[in-house]
Amino acid sequence: METPLLRYRLTDPIGFTTKVYAIVIIAGGVWLCMTYPVVGVLMIVLRIFPLVQFKCLEIDLYQGTYCMGVNVLGHTVGTREPYPGTKCIFLKKNRYLSSDSRRTWRPTASTSFDSFLWLEDDTKILLSSDGEKADAMARIKPLAQELQTEVKDLTAPLSHI
Repeated sequence: METPLLRYRLTDPIGFTTKVYAIVIIAGGVWLCMTYPVVGVLMIVLRIFPLVQFKCLEIDLYQGTYCMGVNVLGHTVGTREPYPGTKCIFLKKNRYLSSDSRRTWRPTASTSFDSFLWLEDDTKILLSSDGEKADAMARIKPLAQELQTEVKDLTAPLSHI
C-alpha cells in the first residue's frame, strides 16, 4: 500500500549542546516567572519553539498537493500547491566563495553537494546541501525510493566521445 503523506525533513535536527542551552534558558524562564511573569513566559516560549519545529517538504499523494513549510508538532504550516509529479531528483556540485571577515581580501572557496527535487512543472526544490557526496546521496535515496523516481548524479565529469 502506498503511503498517502510523505514528509521529508529539510533541516538537520538540533544538536545536543543546543538542547542543553534551551533547557537551561527554559529553567531560567521558569525561575524568572516568579518575579517577572511576562518575561519568563516569553523566554520559555521562545526556547521551546526551536525544539519542536523544523523545515520540511510534505507531499500528499491522495490530494495531489505539496507544501514547503515549517513543521510544528506534526503539523506543517505553509501554502499548499498542486503536485504535478516528479521528473527526478538530481545532485549538483556547487562551489561557493565567502570571506571570513571584513578585513581579509582573500575569499575562501568551499564545495557543497546540493540535491534538488525536480517537478513536472519545472519547479526545483532544494532538498539538502551537504559537504560530502556520500552524505548527500544517503539523504536523498529514501525519498527517491518513496517517490519511485531516479536519482541523477550531475557531479560526475562528462565523458567526451
